[in-house]
Amino acid sequence: MAWRIEESVIRGEIDNRTRGRVAGRLWLAGREEPIELRLSGDCWRDLAGRRLEFTNPEPKAGDFASLAALQQGTVGDITASRKVKVPEISLDQIGEYYAARKAWPWHWGNSLYLEWFSERNGRVVLESASYELKIVGDTTWEMTPEEEEQQRRANGEAITGFMERLGDAANAGADPVEDDFADERAGHEEDGPAAWNAQPQTEDEAEQIHAESDRLVDRILARMAREGEGADYATIMAEEIERLRR
Repeated sequence: MAWRIEESVIRGEIDNRTRGRVAGRLWLAGREEPIELRLSGDCWRDLAGRRLEFTNPEPKAGDFASLAALQQGTVGDITASRKVKVPEISLDQIGEYYAARKAWPWHWGNSLYLEWFSERNGRVVLESASYELKIVGDTTWEMTPEEEEQQRRANGEAITGFMERLGDAANAGADPVEDDFADERAGHEEDGPAAWNAQPQTEDEAEQIHAESDRLVDRILARMAREGEGADYATIMAEEIERLRR
């Protein structure tokens, strides 16, 4: 299972101006101090080499007391150009449409998608098409299409590798957290232009990702139902992810 925190984020910042490192801070409703991110890896091409600030116009308090203040781990997919289906009606109306088995109106939009795998809390996801986004400061480096493809493949395998590392650490009785991240918060630049060279997904790519995600969830739920109370969710998820990757 993943932590879904998008509704409770007040504002945040993501900084990938140093290759191989993603720093960040997230302010959540109901928490005085921000959550700090120290992640290995890079964002997708649209945010690589850049610092992004974002604001949630309608934050809501949530129960995230057990979410560690320091989040160290590995990046998943981090992009501000992910294609998502944006409803054109309210959530209450979506429920009414669903109950009536009617298709609700929507359009494709770009979404901020922030995912990482934390040694403390596992998979954490933030996804929203309603945030206000702003690129701050200068771009320090550009990611090539080949580098982005390598990063995406690494992200696809990150969850499996993460679970293996946790299992090894648990068997050895060790603390999996490694505090080897240099603080990237110093020296923030002044505000720059809000636009940047995004490389958005096509709608076909987005449809494929949605289809694969739905298929993965269906397989996991089906196996959980077959195996009953003794089902091991983590093992099933890892096996199905590997099956889908192959």
